[in-house]
Amino acid sequence: MAPPSPSPPPPRVCVTGGGGFIASWLVKLLLSRGYAVHATLRDPSDPKNAHLMQLDGAAESLSLFKADVLDRAALAAAVAGCQGVFHVASPVPAEKIVDPEASTHLSIFTWFRGQFTVC
Repeated sequence: MAPPSPSPPPPRVCVTGGGGFIASWLVKLLLSRGYAVHATLRDPSDPKNAHLMQLDGAAESLSLFKADVLDRAALAAAVAGCQGVFHVASPVPAEKIVDPEASTHLSIFTWFRGQFTVC
């Protein structure tokens, strides 16, 4: 009898703004479902983000990336190897952006479209 084949690696996804309220719950859900998660944060060392590494499965399956949603190079590093992206982040400070939808999110979705299937 042949030895069992190794199991495939877990699907990997990126969650932008991983330290936010909604994104934190999304990270928790994804980890509980067996996903490997790349979470972007403005400052991974900020104590307010410490709860993320306390989540079940975080030690094995969660990678934190310092990234601003306006910095495509930092986002590229965070999404490398990912099969999908949950774009939950919002630029901060939002009041300095005249039209955040047009100037930020649309630009990011256009860039993501070149990397992934966007839905």
